[in-house]
Amino acid sequence: MKSNKKTFLKLAVLCTSIIGASFAHAIEVFPIVKEIQESTPRDNFITIKSAFRPVDTDTDDKSAKQQYEFVTLELFSINNPGDEKEKLTKELGKDSPWLVFSPTRLVVPYGEMRKVRIMPMKPVEKEQLFRLRVRPSYPEDSLNPGKVRFAVGYDVLLRYLPAGTHTQSIEMKCQGNKWTVWATGNVRSEMRNLVIDGRKDQKAFNVYPDHPRVLTVNNTLAFEMNGKVQNYNSCRVKE
Repeated sequence: MKSNKKTFLKLAVLCTSIIGASFAHAIEVFPIVKEIQESTPRDNFITIKSAFRPVDTDTDDKSAKQQYEFVTLELFSINNPGDEKEKLTKELGKDSPWLVFSPTRLVVPYGEMRKVRIMPMKPVEKEQLFRLRVRPSYPEDSLNPGKVRFAVGYDVLLRYLPAGTHTQSIEMKCQGNKWTVWATGNVRSEMRNLVIDGRKDQKAFNVYPDHPRVLTVNNTLAFEMNGKVQNYNSCRVKE
């Protein structure tokens, strides 16, 4: 799964039986990509909002507004950032986690919002990537008997960034038509609008420190990075 905006929203299936079904857009989460830094502790949070909408009736049904969304959260480190299929490891429970968050469960009243704080536990020298999984959950007595409830959940991408100046740069190592791209800066190197062997290819190709990625290139590669176009021919940069 790619680490870009197309992959941040996922469907969480919450089932209580196998008969019948109902659909709920229970919560909204924002932002879905969040930069975390030790130097900005007050900004290290995401917001969860109740998306419950009561059914309009002719009477003033106060009970319709007495609704709550129950939410659970889990944090995972991404072992292979940028790869097509992410490999995740639970962050909480490690002897020395990079990040923790609070609360791990919360109740959001109808129409209200709650913040989840992300707290760095130790500094990083290079960008580290995490997924904060946010899922609606429902007590058994809140669901109609014989129903299956489907609800939308979110995977928030957390970019834990190092202190100081952030640098993007790459090195290329090639074997035949397999060009391996290494990020040599301290944050992800964002390659944009790739043109491979004269043909337009991917619009975005992110390479993270310590996690090289491979492109299939026969001869030429061009892309934008740091606001400049870079051209490679036979695995060598053209000045």
